[in-house]
Amino acid sequence: MKIGLLNCGGTITESYQADGTIKRLFARDLIALSGQTDWLGYDIDPVDSCDLSFASLCRARDVMRQDRESEAFVMCCGTDAMEDVAYAAALLFDRDRPVVVTGAAIPGGNANADGPRNLADSASVARAMPQGACVLVAFAGRIFHPLSIVKIWPQAIQPFGPETAMRGSIEADIVTLTGSGVVDDSYAELDVADLGARVAIVMETFGSLDGFPDISRLDGIVVAGKGAGGFSAQSEGLLSEAAAHIPVVLSTRCAHGFRVNPAVTKYAYDRAHKLGLITAGYDGLNASKARIRLIAELGRASRSAKAGR
Repeated sequence: MKIGLLNCGGTITESYQADGTIKRLFARDLIALSGQTDWLGYDIDPVDSCDLSFASLCRARDVMRQDRESEAFVMCCGTDAMEDVAYAAALLFDRDRPVVVTGAAIPGGNANADGPRNLADSASVARAMPQGACVLVAFAGRIFHPLSIVKIWPQAIQPFGPETAMRGSIEADIVTLTGSGVVDDSYAELDVADLGARVAIVMETFGSLDGFPDISRLDGIVVAGKGAGGFSAQSEGLLSEAAAHIPVVLSTRCAHGFRVNPAVTKYAYDRAHKLGLITAGYDGLNASKARIRLIAELGRASRSAKAGR
């Protein structure tokens, strides 16, 4: 299977020099270091993952659409934003060919770098993925779903979790896929020009809430509530006023998002709905991923409005 490597930077591309500077490895370097053959390399946006954006992913998608040789793609990026990159890619990428996201915990220029192994494992996962599957993450022998993956350790060979996000493993080059790898939402029709909505995250904290954003400068808000979506009495009036003018989504500052049993009344949800906050479609998404989905939703609405004129 011919694989296309989409280089979006990260630790896997870092080679520290004697003078302390960092030299970025190119896609061709990563392919050579991993010993792969019959790969095509593309340098999309080889930067720190915190500098990746919707524009980066749209560029990657353009390259994928133009490449009719590759039967699957591996995209590398940094671990700090990998959970967001993987989820955004799952929303924006076409699903005609498998895509696996990976990276490294150890700089690519080190003798003991883990990047080559992760690249090889990702190719194995891509070969095992069923037709039409959404993006998966392969890292340090484990396979993760993009919706629920979270970086739970700042520095570790396996920094990701939780166990509920796992969708399989790679052991001795044998891929075992378990559970569903589906993300129902798809926004592959959106271009980078559609993804410019101004959406702020407002986080509930201990004590009074200061610095609530000016809603006249925003297109939407995501509330990172406490725990299972709780928010203070002080926030209630602010959120109600905001929801009268722009979409306000209730999420949580908990890393794994929350899931709700519709058969059981939930106080935080009932309270949020009375204030006009949105919850439908955002189960299982933490605040950062909820923001990504809201931006895509607003982009689709704007695109539809323009088409209807």
